[in-house]
Parts: sequence; C-alpha cells; structure tokens
Amino acid sequence: MRQLAIAAAILGVGFSSFAYSQGRTIEETLVVSDPTVAAQGKWKVGGAAEYWWVRTNYNLVDQNGNDVGDASLTFKQPGWNIFAAYGNLTVQATRRSGSGDYTATAGTLQYGGPQKSTDTEFTARWLFPTRAISPYLLLGYATTKLEQTRDIAASSPFTWSCNSTKHLQTNTEYKGPFIGGGAIVPFSEKVGMRGDLRLKWNKGTQTENGSAAACDNGSSSGLGYDATVTGYWNIVGGLNAQVGVKFQWLNAGSEVDQWFRTGLFGMLGYTFRF
Repeated sequence: MRQLAIAAAILGVGFSSFAYSQGRTIEETLVVSDPTVAAQGKWKVGGAAEYWWVRTNYNLVDQNGNDVGDASLTFKQPGWNIFAAYGNLTVQATRRSGSGDYTATAGTLQYGGPQKSTDTEFTARWLFPTRAISPYLLLGYATTKLEQTRDIAASSPFTWSCNSTKHLQTNTEYKGPFIGGGAIVPFSEKVGMRGDLRLKWNKGTQTENGSAAACDNGSSSGLGYDATVTGYWNIVGGLNAQVGVKFQWLNAGSEVDQWFRTGLFGMLGYTFRF
C-alpha cells in the first residue's frame, strides 16, 4: 500500500511537471506571437510599411498667452519601420513623412497653407514575459520636424508683422529622449494587442522667415507624451498586419508652438525568425 502511495505521488509530480511544461510552452508561444517579440535565445528581424491619418489641433495665443483663435490640420503620413529582436530585447527604427493643408482663424484674420511633418524615432524595449500580460520598458530618442506655410488671402488687409508680407514660413523642430512603459496582451497565436505611454523631454526650436521683433524665433524645452494602442494579426507565415491609434502632445516649452495630434495607422509587415 505504501509503495502504491509513493508511486502515485511520483506520478502526480511527474504529471504536474508535464502540465506546467506544456503550459509554459503555450505561454511562450503566445507571448512571441507579437511580430516584434523573439523567443528566448532566438532572433526576429523584420519591418513594415506604415500609413497614418493624422488630425492636429492648436490653440492660437497672443503675446500675453490669451487664446485668440484656433488652427487645425489633417494630413496623411506614409512611412516605414525596421526592427531586430533577441530574447527580451527589441530595437526599432521608424520614419514617417507627410503633408496636408493647414487652416487657422484668429478673429477676422484667416490664413493657411501646406504643412509638412517628418517623424524619426529610435526605440529600445525590454520585455518581462509573464503568463498573461507581459510588461515592458522603453527608452529612445525622437524628432519631429514641421515645415509650415502661412499665407493670408490677397484680398485681406492684414500682413504679417514679422516680415510685412502676406507669406510667412515657419520651421519647428522637437527632439529629445523619451522613457516609457507598456504591456503586450496576446489573445491567441494569431492576434493580440500592446499599449504604452512615453514621456518625452523635447528641446524645441522655431524660426520664421523674418527678422522683426514680432517674429516667433525662439527655443525652449518641455515635457510631452505619446500614448499608443496597437492590435496585431499574424496573417500567414511571417506576414502580419497592425492597426492602432496614437495620441501625442508636442510640447517644448513656452517659446515653441504646442500641438496635440491624434493619429490612426495601419501597417503591413514581414518577420523573419531564426
């Protein structure tokens, strides 16, 4: 009887170990279902074509900081990203560029023109795999360059005090490091999602094509953020698709324009495993 109990105990321990091993295998498979996550001791490299629809809003203020109007911009932004992952570490480079028509109203003054936006980002991510929700840390460096044309209608009595013309060119750049965190939630071997928040310390510079004291030429620094939610789908083999939404506050202090941007995006990519 005692021998039977010992045998049963050994069988139970063995079954438990097998079940845990199988469960762990399934968990690791689900965690690495994210196209940008590699298995322990393995590599993943790949890239994707990106396409963004971005809506931007901006409050116009006077020299005393009072709201005097508003501006809006909608543009499309194609781009790409490439990445390499080994175990828990993933590094990625991203670039996007696009343009759209800018419109603004400040009292009876109306103006607008094209604006080009270029975003470049370098990111390193460290993953902490768990049974269900896998958190991660982010470090990186990002730049955003805005090239904006502000044209007043020829029939308008207004001119820009910066250069005494109806045409004003403004170039603004935000650049700096960021830190953040997020989590990956796999639902199956095919689909899952990830979300993260990044705090960005931006150094900003702004220049206008004029030399008068009224020109907004200056530089300052400030804290901004990005918040992103992404869903992924492994279609077949290494082919994958991703869709999501991003909220961004471009802030670099009081001497540089501040923008709040909302972007919807889609990606089609391919991942190689070895």
